[in-house]
Amino acid sequence: MSATRLSASASPAVLPAEHQHVASRFTFGVDEAVVADLKASGGWQHWFERQLAWTRIPDPDAVRTPSWFARIEDAPAVAWSRIVSGETSGWQYGNDFSTYTMARKVVSRRQVHEVMTDFWSNLLYIPAGEDRSFPWRFSYDQVIRTHALGRFRMMLREAVVHPSMSGWLNNNTNTKNGINENLGRELLELYTVGRPAGYDENDVKSSARILTGFKVDIFGTYAASYKPSDHYVGPVSVMGFSAKNADPDGRAVVNDYLDYLARHPATANRIARRLCTRFVSDTPSDAIVAAVAKAYLASDTDIKATLRALVRHPDFIASVGQKVRTPIEDVINTARVLGVAPKGISGDRSFARQMIWMSTAIGQQQFEWPRPDGFPETSSTWTSPARLIRSWSFHYNMAGNWSGSQDVTMTTMADQMPTTWPLTLGDLADHQARMLLGRPASSAMRKAVAATFDAPETLSFASAAKVPDWAWITVRAAILNSPEGLLR
Repeated sequence: MSATRLSASASPAVLPAEHQHVASRFTFGVDEAVVADLKASGGWQHWFERQLAWTRIPDPDAVRTPSWFARIEDAPAVAWSRIVSGETSGWQYGNDFSTYTMARKVVSRRQVHEVMTDFWSNLLYIPAGEDRSFPWRFSYDQVIRTHALGRFRMMLREAVVHPSMSGWLNNNTNTKNGINENLGRELLELYTVGRPAGYDENDVKSSARILTGFKVDIFGTYAASYKPSDHYVGPVSVMGFSAKNADPDGRAVVNDYLDYLARHPATANRIARRLCTRFVSDTPSDAIVAAVAKAYLASDTDIKATLRALVRHPDFIASVGQKVRTPIEDVINTARVLGVAPKGISGDRSFARQMIWMSTAIGQQQFEWPRPDGFPETSSTWTSPARLIRSWSFHYNMAGNWSGSQDVTMTTMADQMPTTWPLTLGDLADHQARMLLGRPASSAMRKAVAATFDAPETLSFASAAKVPDWAWITVRAAILNSPEGLLR
């Protein structure tokens, strides 16, 4: 690190509260790079706009992460042939994909894009390693990434008919001679209007009929195709949408139908509420939900415009302290603020691999929610006593690298120490609170750190060399274990 690093100061300057709040909600961890970018941008609004223009941000570390995995970009037929030969398994493909996803969250400079990719992946959810969808799962991820800051209706068009979605929700078996309602129902219930919109069973059946014709050769080549002879032909009607549907090639009707659902006021309200639950509070006000939904509709489902309405609403700025990190977010944030980053994979002790079992041990495994509705966005889901105890243990593990992680970049203790001495234990607590949490240490936090040492806050260290490794680890873990340490 250079001598001008933020951590060199005995009392590092923190970001203004609004800047820190926006960055905490829309990154996976406010590290020194994010702080530097915010300061260089001249305000959180400018930083946010630059992040929305994600394709203009060079991101070499994130772009190279797929190259760490020998099979992650296999063509579907190749993937299945490797399963049949016993070379690998669907579980391993899923584990590679989950590992890739978490590693990318740590190293990416396009943090708003990464956060929104995670949001949409959780809304339009497909697990990793599921037998019917895994050969296409990486391809599906590219669809979500491409549209994560674009228009929802365009993302919906590609996601719903994607081979991975067809396999996961059995749409490949949905034909005019045997309607499978699974995808047609979830499209209404989970991906767009939601149950309160009032659709009925006839709407579900028409929804399924519209989606007939899409094929995937499951447990064969996994080749994807469209078969007009399997498409239902005839009038269809769903919640005010109607079409003659006279052409055996029904893909144009599908696009019209998906656009209709994406533009539906009920979809706007549902997406707005889910966004507000993720980024504002578990119980967002009707006022902010209405404002976000209005921006979504007025912009023809433009996600950037929708997010601008959210972050500019007074409820968002007032929501400090109302959201808790999920276990996955905890692992990624801890890595980022401690200066720990994966740099490849050579074995099970590679840090990228370890992140999966770390988050699993706390209570959440990437892409392993068992239902198609995705992980809950409510913080209350992740605040059980068991989860908190596991997070506290994990923070010590990470602060001391007790897992013996390999293939990892770690900033040294010397590079994270202040350069002005002597300092007290209370001073060190304040230094690390500023570095890890972006805020000064409160009196209660100083006392908590001192209590961890069973020593007074005034305990003095003459120099960095006089701070034992165990003491440094304890200070950092104690800061991360504070109530503020789990907030985003």
